[in-house]
Amino acid sequence: MSETKTRKPWSVRKVMLVRSALIFAVAFFFGGWIWISAVKLQFGNEEFSAEEMQRNTRKIVVEAVRGNIYASDGSLLATSVPRYDLVFDAKVQGCPNDTFAKYVDSFSLLLAQLQDRTYWKLRDRERKSQKQWKEYLYDLRQRGIHYRILLKNLGFDQVKEIRDWPLVRLGKFKGGLWFIEDSQRMYFLGDLAKRAIGYSRNGVYVGLEGAFDSLLSGINGERMEQRMPGRIWRPIKLDNLQEPQNGHDIVTTLDVGIQDIAQFALNKALESSQAAYGCAVVMEVKTGQIKAMANLKRGSDGLYYESQNYAVDQYGEPGSTFKLFSVMSLLEDGYAKSQDSIKVGNGTTRFYDRDMVDDHPPVRPYMTLKEAFIQSSNVGISKFVNNAYKGKEEKFVGRALDLGLGKSMGFDIPSRNAPRIKTPDSKNRDWSGTTLPWMSIGYESQISPLQTLMMYNAIANGGMMMKPYLVKEIRQDGRIIRTQEPTVLNKEICSQKTVDLLTSMMIGVVQEGTAQGLKNPDYLVAGKTGTSKVSNGNNGYKPGAYNASFCGFFPADNPQYSIVVMISEPKGANYYGGTVAAPVFKDIADRIYASHIANQPALRSATLPSAPEVLNGRIEPTKLILNELGISSATQGPVKGAWISAQSLEHSVSLKSLSPVQPGLVPELTGMGLRDALSLLALLGVEVDYYGFGRITGQSLPAGMRVSPGQRITLILKPY
Repeated sequence: MSETKTRKPWSVRKVMLVRSALIFAVAFFFGGWIWISAVKLQFGNEEFSAEEMQRNTRKIVVEAVRGNIYASDGSLLATSVPRYDLVFDAKVQGCPNDTFAKYVDSFSLLLAQLQDRTYWKLRDRERKSQKQWKEYLYDLRQRGIHYRILLKNLGFDQVKEIRDWPLVRLGKFKGGLWFIEDSQRMYFLGDLAKRAIGYSRNGVYVGLEGAFDSLLSGINGERMEQRMPGRIWRPIKLDNLQEPQNGHDIVTTLDVGIQDIAQFALNKALESSQAAYGCAVVMEVKTGQIKAMANLKRGSDGLYYESQNYAVDQYGEPGSTFKLFSVMSLLEDGYAKSQDSIKVGNGTTRFYDRDMVDDHPPVRPYMTLKEAFIQSSNVGISKFVNNAYKGKEEKFVGRALDLGLGKSMGFDIPSRNAPRIKTPDSKNRDWSGTTLPWMSIGYESQISPLQTLMMYNAIANGGMMMKPYLVKEIRQDGRIIRTQEPTVLNKEICSQKTVDLLTSMMIGVVQEGTAQGLKNPDYLVAGKTGTSKVSNGNNGYKPGAYNASFCGFFPADNPQYSIVVMISEPKGANYYGGTVAAPVFKDIADRIYASHIANQPALRSATLPSAPEVLNGRIEPTKLILNELGISSATQGPVKGAWISAQSLEHSVSLKSLSPVQPGLVPELTGMGLRDALSLLALLGVEVDYYGFGRITGQSLPAGMRVSPGQRITLILKPY
């Protein structure tokens, strides 16, 4: 029988020692591992360090605020405003089912109400009722959708309101709702100067926004963030990261009042003539500042929109406005005097194999140089030039090139195209025996309306050619970084004697020539009409298609402004510059003359009231400005809401509450400025048409009328 050995049981002390040893070993192992990892992270393994950093930190781009664009008087033309989207996370763990069920009904109701009373527009098929919103939210919860935008493009006022809604007020991690912020470019003048202001979008650069994109954009910054428990990212301040540098502001030379005048007059003429497109530019004579630049093209709906900058981009044959250059050359080079005469016969002559024809038969067979210019005789001007420069074509062309008509002028808004002046030694050999006479009347050359204006403005300025410019200041955080002073391109394009003769001839065009519709008893106009065929792009012309133009300045005895108007392809029998384009010039000049005191010395001595005229609008900025000016203001009774009407007294301004602004109801707009009215109407989602400038004097929908998004209201504005 074998003997069995029995083991002695471990003592309690021995068991405790073994357990302690094991715990110590495990603790030592993990402690050592943590210590080694820390050493590697701090000093050693770069790959490991990078991996840990990538997992727990992130670097994000902090976008710079895009700069503003201002009119010459400081009026805001373009700015970036914050816009917000409301985001829903259906997977949020902090919102249990019972909490969600408790608040989803009221939250859905508020969503349905908001989409019906704000400018946030939806197509009918995108709108939801309270029931549909509730079902939609439950569906997102059931499917566990992590990220879904519920509302887009919200303003700050809407965000303030929504923050107090059920579920939203619980916060991101308990309600599953939060806002993401973005910026949106806002343009305050609608279609006014839209193409001159332009845009920068998806790599497409247009107008000032495009030309100065790098300055306006600023420089984006960087921020490092560390991940915290609960999917929260906390900013980490590191010295080597860059703070964003906000964009520069641009102050333009545009005058909002003159821009409105020019665009209104151009639009009226285009609608009347059913033309394809047109442009009108107003320049200040002494400085070259562009005060207005209007460009309109007919859309498929028959209305006119700012879709292309024809004043800068449209290089074409200028027609008879170019005759100013031809006559200037003849006078300056001594080849003709204003009273020299030439035979025009019945208004037809032949150069080689081409017939030159006058639009209107001459009243007698001979014309002086002055008469040929005033009556815009193609035959007369071409024969004068051909007789003088045949065999000396380089001299005639050289003068045009010396004026800068053959090269881009370096305007603030770059052009996609370029001018072209033919030369006798052209490499493509497109110079022929008929080029010189046809060039003399504005064909076989490609120049822009702005270049034509630059030439006429030089005559208005006593022979000194100024560079047109649209940007007068660049600012950063209110400080002026750069100022654009008037730039002289050519101190003397011709003698003072020639300037006086040309001015006299241009006055003759208005008083007795092709633009007699511009005559008025208040001020003299000097200018020239132009009519040219429209090219078909294949060395030919479109049948029955013409460009009508007029370029000139006023008052002719003391020039203040020069204007060019070009209208392309007007319909009907009246397609001449004198009957289509000249009336636009007159509308613009008349209203500028009437509204700008500099042209009416007698008005300077008029006694003005101590308190200025004040437009109806928001109470806070109104009182702030009045306080800054030291003008007292008093409210009549309690002011309900943010909007007031103002009445100027002898030494103070009386303010009283406007009728409350209510959702879905048209507010009282008379007496307001256009900007405030557009701000109010945007909340209603209505479409706005407006005519004139100044303060609102009439509205097509009466105050208090109920409206729905998409309805149209027309506002009438008049000077104040």
